[in-house]
Amino acid sequence: MDEYENLDLIGNARSDSAIYDLPPQRTGKRGRPALHGKKLSIHDDFILSTEKIGDYYIAARSVLTNIFGSRKVMAYVTSPEKESTSRRLFFSTIFPEQLEIFCAWQEKPPLNQTGSDRMQFLPLLLYVFRWNIEVSYYEQKTFWSLCSYMVRSRKGIEMLVNLINITYCAMKLLPYQDEAFSKYQTESVQEFRFALSGQIRQQVFYAIFVKNIENSIKSKTIMNALKQLIRQQGYHL
Repeated sequence: MDEYENLDLIGNARSDSAIYDLPPQRTGKRGRPALHGKKLSIHDDFILSTEKIGDYYIAARSVLTNIFGSRKVMAYVTSPEKESTSRRLFFSTIFPEQLEIFCAWQEKPPLNQTGSDRMQFLPLLLYVFRWNIEVSYYEQKTFWSLCSYMVRSRKGIEMLVNLINITYCAMKLLPYQDEAFSKYQTESVQEFRFALSGQIRQQVFYAIFVKNIENSIKSKTIMNALKQLIRQQGYHL
């Protein structure tokens, strides 16, 4: 995030992550100023909202944490019930006031409630958008087997991720671009995967078959007959 000015992060963190209050005001006394305030507890130092926002009570405050060094971030704590001991911790590097313009374009609550007391929770409410991203990665790994890699360099990993995403998008768009697969627009990803895998296996078989016979069969008549048969099956050489 320090390398890209337009990049921010909103995500779940370990509930026992070290978090601190902001540094106290300088007193003017000699000595090194404090790098941060007291250590905070997600159970004792976060006051939950008076009512549920969605399915949770939420608390928010600006903090410092070892994860982000000296960078000030928003910390959010959620709980399904006010008296519950089960709490989750989230960090956001973007602050609510930076998202006011975004709110102005929203048509549905709670994201359009600019100026309300819920405005401070806006970065966390955006966290729900992660689900669409997680679905794509789940399908990539589970159904399309795009999870294996043999690269270790940073550039190699970035190139692989880009290639995987391009491949995934191409397969998701195929039913809308090719009439032969149009019926899979409403089918499950498993059904489409099986159909596409079958087509790929057949094309690989025919490609290897033609390559082998070109090396072993010298008769043009037989070659033309075989190629015509393959074309009748709907494949192009």
